[in-house]
Amino acid sequence: MAFPLGIQGTVLALLCILGRLLAHSKNVSWREFMEQHHLSPSREFKEYKCDILMREKEALKNKISHMFIYVSWYKIEHVCISDSWNDRYRNAYIWVQNALKVLKCHREKYNKYIESRSLNYIEFHCSMDGYVDSIEDLKMVEPISS
Repeated sequence: MAFPLGIQGTVLALLCILGRLLAHSKNVSWREFMEQHHLSPSREFKEYKCDILMREKEALKNKISHMFIYVSWYKIEHVCISDSWNDRYRNAYIWVQNALKVLKCHREKYNKYIESRSLNYIEFHCSMDGYVDSIEDLKMVEPISS
């Protein structure tokens, strides 16, 4: 049975929209990104400990390694804003201009974590919504001793 051309076009358009939604549904939202990666400058950087952070954050409990960024939420929120203040980069990769403090946690035996602290340039990914949704790359400037 053949469908009229109008129905075929509508079905095709709906399938395309559904495909886009499924493709982007795996993107972590800005809020989730902040909950999983952000360390607030309201505390000293050296006060943050991997063993505690990885236990406290439910989404990270079974991860072998993870990275946290020590920076104000305001700076992360504005990574994806273009030179035109009212426009955002969408589905783009952006390197930050200033090096940021990073705490990397790697699980060893018995759920203990090894910490490494460093100053890094970070490349973020801006989602289709125009907000940071992942860390794509790092370039270490220098290690930070504890």
